Amino acid sequence: MTGSLSLERGLSVLEALKDADEPIGVREIGRRVDLSPAAVQRLLNTLADRGYVEQTSDTRRYRVGYGILELGSHVLRKNGLLELAEPELQALAAVGFFNAFLGVRRGSRGLYLRAVQSSSPVVIRSTPGESMPLHSTALGKALLLGLPDNAVLELLGQSELNKLTARTVTKPATLISQLKTAGRTGYTTALDENILGVISVGAPIRDANGSVIAAISIAYPRTIGPQIEIADMGERVMAAATRISTSLGFTTGGEPHGEDPCYAA
Repeated sequence: MTGSLSLERGLSVLEALKDADEPIGVREIGRRVDLSPAAVQRLLNTLADRGYVEQTSDTRRYRVGYGILELGSHVLRKNGLLELAEPELQALAAVGFFNAFLGVRRGSRGLYLRAVQSSSPVVIRSTPGESMPLHSTALGKALLLGLPDNAVLELLGQSELNKLTARTVTKPATLISQLKTAGRTGYTTALDENILGVISVGAPIRDANGSVIAAISIAYPRTIGPQIEIADMGERVMAAATRISTSLGFTTGGEPHGEDPCYAA
């Protein structure tokens, strides 16, 4: 077995354990990753030696080990983006009703890096490393801004997208149209599209080359919607994202405006 193939199989085992709701046995892991029990056991032994997986004392089944936390903690300590975004997320959440989020895109899914909860009666729980759909969240849509239409279709496919609520945009063409509008306003929205009763507003973070490398968003319950103008929230989130982008070396001549925020993505 080559080193790269062994690594790929080991990562598949870790992913199978991550996706399992409870510890699972060697044969079940083998079924999930299409490997023989003997091959799975060899991989588990190596991963266990490094603390990345562990066996339960009662069932002898396997789960992700605490060694993974050390890797994650290293990312949190060394990631400059997280350091720059943290005060902006805290400031957004401190208003009182807004849960604030930071995320990046990995393939066809978004990935949460940080979540700051507010005193909102609606708590949207997410943990670092948890994935999100790109088409139904303001954060995910912001991560798609700037991509050509064909790149969006390649990522999400041309068939109907997963319907999470009655308001979820499921047609790729409609999503692309909304992204174009959002590109002009500078921010994205998701109105009851991912979770009923929740409104979210997002904006992209760009690097020195102008590429979208991350995004931030806020989410709040629709019940306080009449007290809040989406356009105002869009300006606030855009301003925070721009400050982060500027710290990363991005320069811009101004933020885009001019579209009705109710029709933003």
